[in-house]
Amino acid sequence: MNANYIVIRTEYTSLSRILFMVFVIVVFCTCNKKFDEPPEYHGPDLHPNLTIRELRNMHFTGNFEKILEEWIIEGIVIADDSKDNFYKSIIVQDSTGGITVRMDGFALYNEYPVGRKLFIRLKDLWLGDYGKMIQLGAGVDRSDSAYPELIGIASPLFDRFLVKSSLQNKVIPKEITIDQLHDSLQSTLIRISNIEFSPADTGKTYADAVNKLSVNNTLKACGTGSVYLRTSGFANFASVKTPRGNGSITAVYTVFRTEKQLMIRDTSDIQMNGLRCTGTGAKVLFSEDFENTVPNSALSINSWKNLPETGGRTFQLKYAANNHYADISAFATSQSSVISWLILPPINLNNSANEILSFQTKDGFDNGAVLQVYLSTNYDGGITPWKAKWTALKSNISKGAVSGIAADWVSSGNISLASFSGSVYIAFRYDAADPTSVIDKRTTSFQLDNVRIVGN
Repeated sequence: MNANYIVIRTEYTSLSRILFMVFVIVVFCTCNKKFDEPPEYHGPDLHPNLTIRELRNMHFTGNFEKILEEWIIEGIVIADDSKDNFYKSIIVQDSTGGITVRMDGFALYNEYPVGRKLFIRLKDLWLGDYGKMIQLGAGVDRSDSAYPELIGIASPLFDRFLVKSSLQNKVIPKEITIDQLHDSLQSTLIRISNIEFSPADTGKTYADAVNKLSVNNTLKACGTGSVYLRTSGFANFASVKTPRGNGSITAVYTVFRTEKQLMIRDTSDIQMNGLRCTGTGAKVLFSEDFENTVPNSALSINSWKNLPETGGRTFQLKYAANNHYADISAFATSQSSVISWLILPPINLNNSANEILSFQTKDGFDNGAVLQVYLSTNYDGGITPWKAKWTALKSNISKGAVSGIAADWVSSGNISLASFSGSVYIAFRYDAADPTSVIDKRTTSFQLDNVRIVGN
């Protein structure tokens, strides 16, 4: 009896151990499963079998063509309706070209924003054109037999034809000149430089926001050539005024019959802060090269201010290598703080546009002192400029010459003053220190020359 009991208990114990080990293994494996990590999304499993250029080549001007093949194009949205300048449509572009897609819906940018990659199933869609501008739609409205037109894709059918893929893809605008505008660039993103609005169209609104009417403003290139900028009266920037300067425009190229047009997505597509190339050209508002000054003396020029805030050091006039210039350094002052101001005479910006400030600098024995350029609209012209409000102007200042004076003058670059108006002051502020201890010695020497302000 006892022997049997022992055998049975031993078998029971062994079975229990086996079951326990199985349980531990199952629990361990279960705990290491990553149920909270979904599989990585690689986009829709679609493959384009047609380029946009090939699609466009199927269209005959003035006709409508229904697509009967299982073709798919792929492209990136380069323009949407977020600013209401593109109405019920998006523009899609691939490496070969672009096309306008008519869509019967609003706020399309929520699902099809600029930068979204799309696959478009073409079967049962239609090709057509509006004033020779090739478009893609869902059908043809022939209610007016004299003027049939494409019908936009109905919103319930969006997902059937348009398959959304990744976001924030970039398309680099194609750099061209006005005379290179051609039908092959329809519905593509282009950029034209050295361009400006015609004198008659500067300072005018982009469109008629009151009556909701579209407007064509003329853009002119430096040299020859012009093109229209077309803006809808419904665009949310319709009431904004066109800039007066010269620069670049990034836009979608469109046509209407024989008329070449550009359309922007937003006003940020226009960067025109430079001097105009038409009209009378640039006019000098201020210029000082220090050539008619006496060297080795404190800078004293009519209507300038040369003021020490701390440390008692002012800007000096120097002469070297057949050149006159202004100079400042905190070296040998033994002052814990040296702050000095050199302020130009007041500049009136009310009778000009697109003003640009420029100057040149050299540094020497650089150990951390700073020279900066500022602008003030409320400085009273007195002896305490540090009590006024000053705006720092972004510029290139010479730095890094630690063992002597820099060999070459450094240009500040073109500093735009176009956002300011009225009477303004430009100031150079030197901030340094020459304490008796070697700690915090900042005595860099700076040279300044050829201060100039021009405008239109």
